[in-house]
Amino acid sequence: MDTVGKIQSVDRASLVIKLLAKKESSMKLTEIAEELDINKSTLHGIISTLKYHGFIDQDKETQKYRLGMYLAQLGNIVIKSLDIRTITSPIIADVCEKISETVHIGALDGHEVVYVDKKESNQSMRIFTNIGARNPAYCTGVGKAMLAYSDEDTLSSRLSESLMKFTDNTITDKNVLLEELRTIKNDGIAFDNEEYIEGLTCVAAPIFDGTGRARYAISISGPTIRMNKQKIREAIYLVKEAAKKISEGLGYRV
Repeated sequence: MDTVGKIQSVDRASLVIKLLAKKESSMKLTEIAEELDINKSTLHGIISTLKYHGFIDQDKETQKYRLGMYLAQLGNIVIKSLDIRTITSPIIADVCEKISETVHIGALDGHEVVYVDKKESNQSMRIFTNIGARNPAYCTGVGKAMLAYSDEDTLSSRLSESLMKFTDNTITDKNVLLEELRTIKNDGIAFDNEEYIEGLTCVAAPIFDGTGRARYAISISGPTIRMNKQKIREAIYLVKEAAKKISEGLGYRV
């Protein structure tokens, strides 16, 4: 490892933070000292400084140390400053290549979905959507995947308007929609069975940020004639795996 310009105290402080993050549990001073091979008196000074700045907390009963909430605040600031596409683009490109259908990333804005990233299929018959385009949340896969994780007040506000019918399959009864959203939250997967566009089927999954909020969703969309049972099973697996990877990139931990 290149040690040029490295400050030992800062280096050791970063090792303490990384160790606590890796262990994902509280640790005693002696345990940290043994793991990092640092003198206990030296380590005590480092940890005291980290505690003072909120990077580490100490349980008063067990005297064990854990990561401080200030790190979570910093993480959220970093996430907000990121262009989501730096995380999503390589992942959705991989999904698109595997299933040969269009992949979208959407975010909720009021009662609408805004598409923030996409990877179009190279199939001659495919859906065309512009980044920044908006669609109703209640009748799209990405929209329902996020609505399912909204609290009651937020959901009530987002479904305050009447549900317009776009196709014969559009759900316009709010009670029926709420029941479906409960199922989506339980299963972690949402479907758009030609509810917004006739002939288009979508499979979607929620994407969580570091606070546990379903901030985005990912969907695979294709012509219904191609989205048979086998392909839908494949799409379910792919969106769940991709959603997990993106969520981890946004700081989400189960």
